[in-house]
Formats: sequence, C-alpha cells, structure tokens
Amino acid sequence: MVTKKELDMLRFYGGDIRKRTEEGKLLIINSSENSKDPKDLLWRDKDAYRTLNALLFDGYENEKERIFQEHHQLNPIFIELLEETLAIYTGIFAVMCQNKEKQSVISTVRRVDRKASLSAYTKGYTESFVSCSRGGFESDFSKKNQIILLEIETSENSLYVDYQQALGAEYAKWDEQEVLFPPFLPLTMEEMELSKREKLSIHDMHGNSPCGKYLLKLREFPDYRKIITCSQEKLLEKLFSGKKEAATCLQKMNSGQWDEDFQEYINWKKNLHDYLKLLYSAMWCGTEEQK
Repeated sequence: MVTKKELDMLRFYGGDIRKRTEEGKLLIINSSENSKDPKDLLWRDKDAYRTLNALLFDGYENEKERIFQEHHQLNPIFIELLEETLAIYTGIFAVMCQNKEKQSVISTVRRVDRKASLSAYTKGYTESFVSCSRGGFESDFSKKNQIILLEIETSENSLYVDYQQALGAEYAKWDEQEVLFPPFLPLTMEEMELSKREKLSIHDMHGNSPCGKYLLKLREFPDYRKIITCSQEKLLEKLFSGKKEAATCLQKMNSGQWDEDFQEYINWKKNLHDYLKLLYSAMWCGTEEQK
C-alpha cells in the first residue's frame, strides 16, 4: 500500500513543497524565509528535480548544461543531506511499484528534452527520471539549450506513475497531466520527422526550432542484482564517506570553476547509481514476486 510519506516524495519532486501536518493537511511553506536549518534548504527547493536528476546522469556534462548553459544553480544540500535525498528517490520508486495495478495503461506520452540528453538515450536506457505529459508538447518546458521532441511509447509492463491518478486532489499541477518514468529503464530509440507545426510553434531558450524528434520505446525494469557485484551496504558506505567532497565539487560548478578535476564527483555519482539500481531492483522484483 502506498503511504502518504511516499506520495509526499512524489509531490516534492514535482515542485509541490507544501508541508503535511500531523492531521494530514497540506500547508504552504514560505520558500523565501531565511532559515538556518539545512533541511529547510532542501525541502523548500521548488526546483529540486533539477538537482535530483543531475545526480543521476553519468559524468558532469548534465551539470554543465544546466549551470553554464541554462544558468540554473544546483543544490549541494541534496548531497550533504544524503539520507533525505535517498528517501526521496526511494519514495518515488515505491509509488511506481505499488501503483502499477491501479493505473490505467497509456500508449504514448510526450516530452520536450535537451539535445544533450540524446547521449544518454543512445546508451539504451533512461539515466534520470523522465517527466512527460499525456497532452501535447508543452512550450512552457522548452526553455532549454537546444531541444528535441520525444514521443514515448509505453506497454502493459511499463513502470511509471501518473500524477493525476496517484495524487488525485492533492495534485497541484493538474493541467500538466504529468507521467513520470524511473531512471535506469531500458529503451530503444527511433528518429522521427518533425512536422511543420512543431518547427514553427516550439522553440528553445534561444528561439531556435527543435533539433529533432525521436520515438522511445520503453522496456521492463531489469534486475541489476545480476550485474552489479558490489553490495548495497558497501556502496552506501562509499556514498556517505565521499559526500563532503562531492558536495564541494558541485559548489565549485555553481561558481563556474570548470577547470577543476571532478573525478571524485563522477566516482561518487557512479556509486549512487549502482546503489539505486540494486535498491530499485529489490523493490521491483519484490513487487513482482508478490503477485
């Protein structure tokens, strides 16, 4: 059964920073309030998805794209408060697993993405969470550096969560019709033809038309426990021992110090990915075994 805490992690990823009281009510938090509590810097971040997703990509090119090209700051507090961040990643995936039997099957959803993301998709899997819409290509989400259009085809066995169905009346952005897919999900990719309307109506942050259009076909979530040899416990130990250095690297990126050596950060993220792959595999396969 999906818990309120897990649903709150899904809400938070979607930009809803309302706080749930002990009575279960959602209250608006003043995000501009100057608090010295590090947890407030995390839970009041309306753009948390940017940092949460950047941490799921290999290397640091995604960070450079978001910080240097698109002029967004990423939040090192998500590395410093690692327990909170892992709870967010876990909660979102738990909703996907537990909500599968209740959600209706969708055939195709759409996303405006960065051209830089193609390098991830050509590897044959989603690196980060992938947010899409059951509606059309939303121009509100096109203010990125060099964009592509994605149509994502799902199947009966696809793993995702539909925000409207999962959150119901608590969903704060009903018009977005958001559907969220997990990271590390295998896929195949095919290039498609851009329509004349798509070329004229959708533009990136520089006013340029999309660079291309692609169809992604998503497959079932694999059991990474058959591939990754390091244990969850050992990976978790590495994550906590290296988080200070990783957070410092992200702070340097925010300040434009791109000539630094970020290998420690890259290695730290690789351990994060392997840890989540093992955790997600256990959660998903455990769900499958219970059926």
